[in-house]
Amino acid sequence: MTLLIDDDAVAALATAADVPEASRSSYWEQHMASFNVDDAGDLHGSNPAGTVSRKTGPLYTAAHWVLQWPYRCMGRDFPTFSECQQLGRLVARRQGRQFTGDMIRQVLTLALLRHRLDHLESADDGVSCVIGDGYGVMSALLRLAFPRRKVILVNLTKVLLLDVMFARRSGPGGCVALVSSAEDMRAAVARDDVGLIAVRADDAPSIAAAPVDLAINIVSMQEMDPPVIAGYFDVLRAAVAPETAFYRCNKLSKTLPDSTEVRFHDYPWRAGDRILVDEFSPWNGLVYSARPPFWHVAKDKARTAWHRLAWLEKDPAPDVFKSSAIA
Repeated sequence: MTLLIDDDAVAALATAADVPEASRSSYWEQHMASFNVDDAGDLHGSNPAGTVSRKTGPLYTAAHWVLQWPYRCMGRDFPTFSECQQLGRLVARRQGRQFTGDMIRQVLTLALLRHRLDHLESADDGVSCVIGDGYGVMSALLRLAFPRRKVILVNLTKVLLLDVMFARRSGPGGCVALVSSAEDMRAAVARDDVGLIAVRADDAPSIAAAPVDLAINIVSMQEMDPPVIAGYFDVLRAAVAPETAFYRCNKLSKTLPDSTEVRFHDYPWRAGDRILVDEFSPWNGLVYSARPPFWHVAKDKARTAWHRLAWLEKDPAPDVFKSSAIA
């Protein structure tokens, strides 16, 4: 397939939205029929990847502000938190949604990454990869924080369509490219006008052709089959970048509808991975509601999100992925 840009990319995703995919787990086979995405990029039905609150009036906004106080306290540990929060609120406004607890948790994650990864602030450009991104929030945050960095967004096709449409509304501009091969990926990375690169989950091997120095997955690998998870690790270890940092935040254990158990500590980590953060995620273990006691901390540790940030031990990139254009 030749490189598809903007509306052509969106049209191709819409056409293939209901085509069977090898990367779907039993979880997604069960939920994929529960929602659809129309031509305007709006969701119809119930998306298991999360919800969007359209209650944006001043009273709702004030209530969320008050209830987000514990998260802002957590943000004091990170020098860029205030800036990241402003970007999060900008994303919410551009997407026509409330700045909810889900979004401030994404903001805290970005602030953590900026605090622990010096290259994000010092490099003029680079490539980030977001594996599964509910409504394109993290992709949009990365594009706004680092406009010169490209973002690869990979997901199952129908969910990817939704992610891309929402990310386009909130980003700093630039074209969206849909790629399906290493050749397409090299072409997309080489183009100055491309900011967001969309990849269908079944085409994930193409990511190895990009110089990905940061990859992020937040609460979606827990819904993948273990061989698919292992495939993402392989792709990132082979990506044509000298170093690749991988941030993961997922439940310690989750059982899928077909009884497959997905366990965080069974992911294919290696002894050679250099771990920077490895703990329960404080902001993903806290939720709030409109009823007393307002804030709730998860009691079941097995169901609580654990996050790890590590520099992956790299593997040699296959020759097919090597290119002077992105070396």
